[in-house]
Amino acid sequence: MPGSLARRMDGFTSFIVMDILEAAIALERQGRDVVHLEIGEPDFAPPPPVIDAMQKALADGRTHYTHSMGIVELREAISRRYHDEFGLDVHPDRVCVTTGTSGAFILLFSAMANPGDPVLVTDPGYPCYPNFARVVSARPVPVPVREEDAFQLTPQSLDEFETKGAALLLVSSPANPTGAITKPETYKRLLQSGVPLVSDEIYQGLLYDDERPFTALSLCDEVIVVDGFSKRYAMTGSRLGWVVVPRHMVRAMNRLAQNLYISAPTVSQWGGVAALEQGRPYVEAMRQEYDRRRRKLIDGLRSLGFGVAVEPTGAFYVYADISAFSEDCFSFCMRMLNEAYVAATPGTDFGSFRTNRYVRFAYTSGIDRIETGLQRLSAWISKL
Repeated sequence: MPGSLARRMDGFTSFIVMDILEAAIALERQGRDVVHLEIGEPDFAPPPPVIDAMQKALADGRTHYTHSMGIVELREAISRRYHDEFGLDVHPDRVCVTTGTSGAFILLFSAMANPGDPVLVTDPGYPCYPNFARVVSARPVPVPVREEDAFQLTPQSLDEFETKGAALLLVSSPANPTGAITKPETYKRLLQSGVPLVSDEIYQGLLYDDERPFTALSLCDEVIVVDGFSKRYAMTGSRLGWVVVPRHMVRAMNRLAQNLYISAPTVSQWGGVAALEQGRPYVEAMRQEYDRRRRKLIDGLRSLGFGVAVEPTGAFYVYADISAFSEDCFSFCMRMLNEAYVAATPGTDFGSFRTNRYVRFAYTSGIDRIETGLQRLSAWISKL
C-alpha cells in the first residue's frame, strides 16, 4: 500500500520560476525563440582559474570525501576573505562549507528551529526560505517589506508580529527579488529584536551605484552569515556555499553535515579556493557587465510603462510594477511568454504581500537578448 505524504508537504510550494522555465523550454522545443529573463543564473562561465583548479583536482585524484566542515584550505581562504575585505578576524573553525547555500539553510533550520517555531522571513523574499522552515516542521512567518520603505525590513514591520520565541530572522542582502541592500543601521536595529539573525549574502559583491560591500559579521559574533560561490563566481552547478556561525554552534553544524551530506563536493571545494584567491578581476568584469544590463533593462521597462520606483542596487534583478497593465502577475507572465516569447517570473513566486502587481526580470542574459526582449515587449504591450 503506498505511503501517505507527511503533513508538512501540505504547505510546500512549487518554485514558480522553474515552472516558467520549463514552459519556456517547451516552447523552444517547438522552434520558438524565447528571451530568458526569468532565471537567476549567471550566463557567464566560471573564472578560468576555477576551471583549471577543478580539472587539476580531478587529475590529482582529489575526488574523495573531505572533512564535513570543508577542506582546511577553503575554510582558511574564506577566513582570509573576511579579513582582507572587511578587516574581520573570522576563525576558520567557525566556517562550515556546504552543498550550496541551500545546504547551509538546511543545516541552520535543523539546528535552530523546533517543530512549530516561528521563522521570520521577508515578503517578498526568496521562495525557498519558507519551505526550508517547513522541512523541519517550523512555521514560516512572512514579514512585509514595502516599496515605500525601499524594500527594507524595518523594525516597524517586525512590531506587527510576535517575535518572542521566533527561532530566527532571515534577511537577504542584496535581496532576491528586489535587488535591495539592507543598510548597516537597519541590521543594528533588527538585532535589537533579540531574534537570532541570519544574513544571506549570496549576492554580496554584485553591487552598483557606489554601494560599498558590507557583511553583517562586522556587527557581532552572534550574527550568522550565509554566502557562496553560485552567483558572483558563476559557479551554480558546483553546489558550493558556506555559513559562518558562532562558536557554540560549530559542533552541532559538524554533526548535521556529517549525517545530511557527509561533505560538499570535493572538486568544487578546490575550485572555491581558486575563486577566492584569483577570481576578483573576473568578478569585477562580470559586475560591470551586469551594471550595463541593469541600466538597459531599467530604462527600457520604464519607457514601456512598467514601474521601477526603487532601482535595484545589488544582485541581478529588477522587480517591476505591472499594475499599469494587469493585477494578475501570473496570467501576465504566461501571456508574455506565450505571446511575446519573453520569460519573466511572477511576483507571487516570492510571497503574497502586494506581489500580484509585480514581475521579476533577471538581467542574466546578454545586452543583445535584453534589447530583443524589450522590442518584443513594446510590440506586445501596444496590443494589450
